[in-house]
Amino acid sequence: MSKAPVPAAGLADAEPTRIAKLMTPLRGIDWYQLQLASDWQADSTPLLTIRGILTARAAVYAPPDYEAQVLGIFTAKLDPSYSRRAMVYPLPHDLRTDQPIYVAVGRPGQPVPLQASIEDSSSYHAADLRFVRANTFFIAVQVSMLLVFVCFWLLLRERTYIYFIGYQFFLVMYLMSQTGELYSLPGGAIFAAGGLRFTNCLTALVPAFGILFLLDFVSLRQLTPRLARALVLACGLYLVLVILLALPIPFFLSNLSINTLNVLHIAATLAALTASGIALTRGNRQAGFFLLSWLPLLILLMVRATQQFINLLQAPWMEYAFAASMAYAALIIAIGLAERTAQAWRERDQAADLAQFDPLTRVLNRRAILAQLADAWTESKATRARMAVLFLDIDHFKQINDGHGHAAGDACLIAVTQAMRAELGDADRLGRYGGEEFVVLLRGEHAALARHVAERIRVRVAALRITFYERAIPLSVSIGVALREEGTPSVEALVDYADQAQYRAKTGGRNRVFEYGAGAAVEPVPA
Repeated sequence: MSKAPVPAAGLADAEPTRIAKLMTPLRGIDWYQLQLASDWQADSTPLLTIRGILTARAAVYAPPDYEAQVLGIFTAKLDPSYSRRAMVYPLPHDLRTDQPIYVAVGRPGQPVPLQASIEDSSSYHAADLRFVRANTFFIAVQVSMLLVFVCFWLLLRERTYIYFIGYQFFLVMYLMSQTGELYSLPGGAIFAAGGLRFTNCLTALVPAFGILFLLDFVSLRQLTPRLARALVLACGLYLVLVILLALPIPFFLSNLSINTLNVLHIAATLAALTASGIALTRGNRQAGFFLLSWLPLLILLMVRATQQFINLLQAPWMEYAFAASMAYAALIIAIGLAERTAQAWRERDQAADLAQFDPLTRVLNRRAILAQLADAWTESKATRARMAVLFLDIDHFKQINDGHGHAAGDACLIAVTQAMRAELGDADRLGRYGGEEFVVLLRGEHAALARHVAERIRVRVAALRITFYERAIPLSVSIGVALREEGTPSVEALVDYADQAQYRAKTGGRNRVFEYGAGAAVEPVPA
């Protein structure tokens, strides 16, 4: 195409800066004619701008010589004075109304009619600058969210974050490919070489990763299994289309794949919205975040797919709408993922709490206190630090349960626990060994005063008076004390010594403290 053929028929008179298309393509080429309604009078240079969904190269034939000038969004080197929101071609300053401009669009074809106009360069530059600022902001938001979730994944190693990272990465790539800015970056020529096949692959990869993320984020496999299976099938079809669209297949197969992709977009969108709506009604909070964040984007995707399917022109606001909705979605999903992570941490903390603490008395359970004893034993051996164990048993506890009920027994357990805590230091540890039995770990100075600490606990418990349904329940404890000596073979032996001492206190009359190896019990203080 060195010179533009002058069409003899089929051209309608164009409105000012509007485009007219030939009714019948010539030799597989779509031809457009653009014409001014009056001679150019502005001081600035007139610009031919071609915008919209640009997928094919456009050959521009303009006066005075009508030599072909090929423009394309996939061209790595374009005039850096303009963004790639449109293909821009400077026209002669003395352009007249009788000098038509021709634009030829060849294969792989254009999904929707071209949008072209002749604009004042000053006005266009101002509008272009506004677009660059807005687009840069929206992309920066998405890239920031992408980096945040990469950090989240490095910390938590959860599969959901991988899916979102993939979705967000390909979404940013898609957005930048649509504006053409991707091809102007260093190394952008590699992506530009893929041309339409590259952008089509991105169009399929974005929803594929989006579905994988949605299935995990909203727990659709558990809440809506049938729709989840349909979405898994859609994800598989997207990946098949990625392969087909990446291959140099014949033109008619490429168009068939694109039409299939657009239909799949609509079907998958409806399935995702329906499944999320059902999940929301079943109490899934993440479904609410999804609907809140992606509903504008999904609607726009449906509009774009429908637009391409029935050959509608792209509305001017669409060039901002996609970038804005994607940035908005990234922010809302970030909040949703943060809330989900916080919930996971709360559940983890609750599980850790249940694994270590007795749910009634809120002291360490048997497993946890034994672990604390083992650690203290190891430290004591290494540093020769003092260590002692108290073994406590509530006297006549079975009679309390039988005579007053288990609720009264629980109240007594809580009261005794609070009394014991009041006599312990920060370094001491208290655990429920089982039933009405408790174990206390004493370290440092408290270990040296273990017998006195035990006696203070005994006195404090004996002073308790639990009233249950207007009936007073007297309480007392028998306490065994065992100090770690050079000859103590193990921590298990130390606990056993304390248990033996506690048994001696029981058989000696209860409400007593007995120290292992001391040979005598501490007599209770008279009431």
